[in-house]
Amino acid sequence: MVSLHTRILIIGGGVHGMTLAVSYLEQGGSLDDLMILDANDSPLANWKTQTARISMSHLRSTRVHHLSSNPHALKQFAACYDYGSHHFKDTFGRPSLALFNDHCDQTIDDWQLSSRFIGNEPVARVTREKNMYVIETNQRRITADVVIVATGQSSAVHLPDWAGLPSCRHIFSTEEVHEQDHVTVVGGGITALHYVLARYQKGHHVTLVTKRPLEVSQFDADRSFMGPKGLRAFHQLEDDWIEKRSFVKAERRPGTSPNDLVLKVKRLIRQGVINHVIGEAVRCDEQLYVDGQALPSTEIVCCTGIRPLDVTQSFLRPLLEQLDLPLTPCGTPVLDETLAWTDDFYMTGAYADLIVGPFARAIYGGQEAARRIVPRLFSTQKYA
Repeated sequence: MVSLHTRILIIGGGVHGMTLAVSYLEQGGSLDDLMILDANDSPLANWKTQTARISMSHLRSTRVHHLSSNPHALKQFAACYDYGSHHFKDTFGRPSLALFNDHCDQTIDDWQLSSRFIGNEPVARVTREKNMYVIETNQRRITADVVIVATGQSSAVHLPDWAGLPSCRHIFSTEEVHEQDHVTVVGGGITALHYVLARYQKGHHVTLVTKRPLEVSQFDADRSFMGPKGLRAFHQLEDDWIEKRSFVKAERRPGTSPNDLVLKVKRLIRQGVINHVIGEAVRCDEQLYVDGQALPSTEIVCCTGIRPLDVTQSFLRPLLEQLDLPLTPCGTPVLDETLAWTDDFYMTGAYADLIVGPFARAIYGGQEAARRIVPRLFSTQKYA
């Protein structure tokens, strides 16, 4: 087994992990301090796979949300390389996926982060020895002074109770896909609507099943929650974790999409080329029904969300038990304002919901995590 040591190990090479790495380097950190460990073969691999699978055209986030700590970096990149105005949508400048990905690739290349990336190595366990963390994979043992967990939530898909049908799969499952001429898409959010359009454009017959009429929301939550003023009531809850969880749940807007996407799908529904069924799907034998209406069941694709990993069932469990680390009543790590669970061990994304707020899982959440964590990496003598 290969043994390595690094000052800072980032577990997760997705948008949040790369944002942390870029921000550290932009603020004067050394590339040699970093190592990025991921279960996929390249930086942002899972992000690119999932967004390509649904043929996403534009992001839901704005032009100031990307890997760089410079809010204008994406716009400057677009101007430098002559990206047309169609690469920015609506007044918020939501970037095209192509522009966003190109900017990510360029930023990663500029900072030579691929040289510090170890791919195809999911973490098996994390423990603590003396003043270092020990991270084990099937191939190597890595010791690190600081660990940042930025694993996202993409490996834990959410499926309805009836999803055991042989013809049913989650949109982000890893199983081999056999597309049929008739497909039933279950879900009313941005993933479902992108996928409905993608299958329609392939000439397939699409039935969209949603629990309620299509709803518009430009973002995952109200934009005010990206700033201190909007989060004042949230922060006043301090360490009342149950109330904070209720706040986040109430303010997030799952099952919604930006206006332009909803209008496209509604137009196709009015034209009769997409069948829209509203109601709760139920299973009877090998058939799905909504209010007694049988749904096409040769291919059923669930766009029903993804969930964060349960820390007690993850590579974090050995560390949790070894150090007796605190959990909230809803089972998530108790983090401080710097997103530290314990000394020199930080967490982002869904794990940071109760500190960052409703946008913790979004691209903005990665930037906010960098604003909280990166200064700590320079605050002690060993990172000065």
